[in-house]
Amino acid sequence: MRVKEILARAAVALLCAVWATTAAAADPEDPDWPCIQRKVPKISAGMVWAGPPLEDLQTDWRQDIEVSQLAGTIARRSVPIEEAERQIADFAATLGDARSETLTLLFDATLSIINNERGSLITGIGRYARRQAALAERIRGLTETLHGLPADGGAESRTQREELQEALVWDTRIFEEREQSLKYVCEQPVMLEQRVFQLARAIMAQLEP
Repeated sequence: MRVKEILARAAVALLCAVWATTAAAADPEDPDWPCIQRKVPKISAGMVWAGPPLEDLQTDWRQDIEVSQLAGTIARRSVPIEEAERQIADFAATLGDARSETLTLLFDATLSIINNERGSLITGIGRYARRQAALAERIRGLTETLHGLPADGGAESRTQREELQEALVWDTRIFEEREQSLKYVCEQPVMLEQRVFQLARAIMAQLEP
């Protein structure tokens, strides 16, 4: 790969880094946040739930094995939402006088499980962004060093240039691949927001027999 092409790709990588930094600036509370999507650290019940207040629950959902197991199942993204809705309806059909209380407990469990997963994802996105920033800084340093080498240097200079070019190609390729994955990574917390909304709606639909 020729030097000009290497430098051009490195420049593109750095422009992507600048764009990511600009996007992050939209969230002054977390400069590491690289996503276009607004950062929502935690989904509150009030955002998705119109049923009985969770504060009125008399039981910790972790103490109810049946509720815990069902919540763990329907919270999984690998479970189609239609299947989750069916399982919620089947579970509700088995409930008696404690129907409203138990279903509210089920939502509390589901929300807690999904919030924990989202929290891990959001933390991971922050680490992802910091790694990209560090790699962009490395690319910048390599580019400046390569520019500074004499064009007509001796054998030692040529060897150094080749090593720099190889490192620059490798780092730029990694940076570009990560940037391409960023859209998918940023969509994951949003998908969980959508899932908890759908699950809350399905549970609320079963509050009344």
